[in-house]
Amino acid sequence: MIGKRVIGLCVAALAVLVACPAFSKDKGMPTEPIRVIEEEGEDRLEAQIEEFAIGEQPAVPYQGLSLGGTLQSLNPDISVVIDTFYHNDDTPEGIDEIFGEMAGFGHVHGHNHSHEHARLDDGFNLRHLELCFAGEVDPYFKAYAIVAVSEEDAELEEAVIETTSLPAGLQIQAGKFFSHFGRINSQHSHEWDFVDQVLIYRLILGDHGLNEKGVQLSWLAPTPFYLLAGVEAFQGENELLFSHIGGENLPDREGPRLWIGWVKFSPNLPQNHGLQVGLFGARGVHHEAHDGNGDGTEDHWLKGHGKLWGADLVYKYDSRRNYGHGDFTVQAEYIYRTKDLSVHRHDLVPDFIGRDWIDRQDGYYVQVVYCFQPRWRVGLRWDQVGLTNKSEYPDGSREDFDDSQRLATMLDFTSTEFSRLRLQISRGEYDLGKENEEAWQCFLQLVISLGTHGAHKF
Repeated sequence: MIGKRVIGLCVAALAVLVACPAFSKDKGMPTEPIRVIEEEGEDRLEAQIEEFAIGEQPAVPYQGLSLGGTLQSLNPDISVVIDTFYHNDDTPEGIDEIFGEMAGFGHVHGHNHSHEHARLDDGFNLRHLELCFAGEVDPYFKAYAIVAVSEEDAELEEAVIETTSLPAGLQIQAGKFFSHFGRINSQHSHEWDFVDQVLIYRLILGDHGLNEKGVQLSWLAPTPFYLLAGVEAFQGENELLFSHIGGENLPDREGPRLWIGWVKFSPNLPQNHGLQVGLFGARGVHHEAHDGNGDGTEDHWLKGHGKLWGADLVYKYDSRRNYGHGDFTVQAEYIYRTKDLSVHRHDLVPDFIGRDWIDRQDGYYVQVVYCFQPRWRVGLRWDQVGLTNKSEYPDGSREDFDDSQRLATMLDFTSTEFSRLRLQISRGEYDLGKENEEAWQCFLQLVISLGTHGAHKF
């Protein structure tokens, strides 16, 4: 049963949300949702219809200085996003411990990197402060860099150079960035419709998703409907599925070690409707993992391949009413992952060397968000992982695990395009192998955006 602290928090949060309209009078507010049309090169045109949401502002006219035939912005666009929230759950060990022990998903890890600003502590949390610097470089390139600053450290999330004038609908992107496969992976946390990451992403890729150094080539097809295809090559360092350890216990292999392909399709629908369907696949050609008890006596190292494939869908209805009133969104993704590894070294049982360790897991989520009043939205999200959930071990044994699921509901209020207040309550049932554990979570989130922030993609 959810604890008294959670109930008290929910009552207080609802009181705050109900009081919010007193601070949201329409003085100086735009009378229509913001819609941005972004042009990228002569042959690359994509209309992006945006719902009224935090961080979305009208495009800022380019202002540059002519120097020998090139254009260089005098100052880059700078923005700051502050993402803070209160969290409480009713588990004795903490919800992060449960996620780390879920059957089938927590067996073999790569590096032990830590992202402190991704932890969920009971009480007040600062996910991070996001600094973004963006601007046009010249007629051929534009660039942006995003730094996530927490109380403990600063982490470079993205540093990207993009071409703007390649022919035939082509574009190249290079640097460190989020892969564009799927729907959620390329979004920053403040863009999500819910406070926390969906289960399947968190369990197979980590809370930050797939974010690496590499290059992307995309092609916007010259078709009467929207068709965008891309291929990406990354170094291959994701700690859960595409890690590379090397050193004295495992062989070294130069990058790129990860290849991803994706395609996104949007049919021509009536003006108020938008639909995008995507397919994707990824293969890590040299995944390495290390597992052990920490004292060196049972350590074993594995090498092989990590793969994932899946599909995503998003449907949006734009009511064309003030402040998003009546807008409706349905979003879903399915991901299947495999890890085909063999034992490269085993300190306790040398006979296991060369034998296979195979994991097969999958998961999906479906979410619906509806704007029932101007600036007010309600959402429902269903997560389920482990419909396929089995492992084969070097000793010849095999285990089949149960699935885990979670239901989340949220209510948020977007006072302006610069601020959003959100209440979310979740209940999950998680398979930990020997037993199932239920957990309640409650979030109260406040996100603030300062400065010029580009529009989000469809």
